[in-house]
Amino acid sequence: MRCYRFSRDGRRRVGSVLLGTVLALGLGCKGGGKNNDVQPCTSITFSPALVSPASKDVSLVSPAASCDAVDVSVVVTDLSGIFTVGFAVAYPSSLIAYQSYTAGPLLSQGSPPTPPFFVVTNSTPGELVVSGTLLRPDASVSATGSVTFITLHFLRVAGGTGNVDFDTGGSISNQIIDENGRVVSANFGPGHGGAVQVP
Repeated sequence: MRCYRFSRDGRRRVGSVLLGTVLALGLGCKGGGKNNDVQPCTSITFSPALVSPASKDVSLVSPAASCDAVDVSVVVTDLSGIFTVGFAVAYPSSLIAYQSYTAGPLLSQGSPPTPPFFVVTNSTPGELVVSGTLLRPDASVSATGSVTFITLHFLRVAGGTGNVDFDTGGSISNQIIDENGRVVSANFGPGHGGAVQVP
C-alpha cells in the first residue's frame, strides 16, 4: 500500500475540502441554512366523542398519531358474551386513507388454541367493513373495563377536519354475537366515534 506525505499547506487544503463537504451535507439536510431549517411537523389529532365510555359501549379512541399517520382503536367496555364482532366504520377518505389493522387483545384472552379470525374490507372509499370472530370450540370472552378489539391504521392524504364513526347505515349491522349465535346488547352509538384533524 502506498503512503503519501502532504505538506502543511496540502493538509490544510484537504482539511478545508472535507470540512466544506461535511458542512454542505449537513446544511443540505436542513434545507440550506437557518432560514430553511426543517420545522417540526404537527401530528394528526383524533378527539373521541366518548371520554368516559359506559358499560356495553363500543367506541373509538386513538392510541397513537404522527405527522403522517393516525391509529384508531375500537374498544369494548364492560361487556360479556363476546364471540363475534362486526361493524362498519365511516371515515373521511379525502383526508386519511386506510392502510392496515392490528388485532387487539379482546378476542385473544385466555390464549385460544385457534387464533381469532379478522377481516377488514375497504371496497367503498370512506367505509370499512370490519369483523372478527373466535372459532369453536372456544368460548365467548368478556371485556372488563375498556379492551381493544382492533386498531385501524390510517395514513394522511390531505389537511382538513372530518369525523370517524360507526356507520349505522352501512353494508352490515353493527353487532356483537355470543357463542350460541345470540345478539349481545351493545351500544355502537351514534356519537361513539370522534373527530380527526389533519394539519
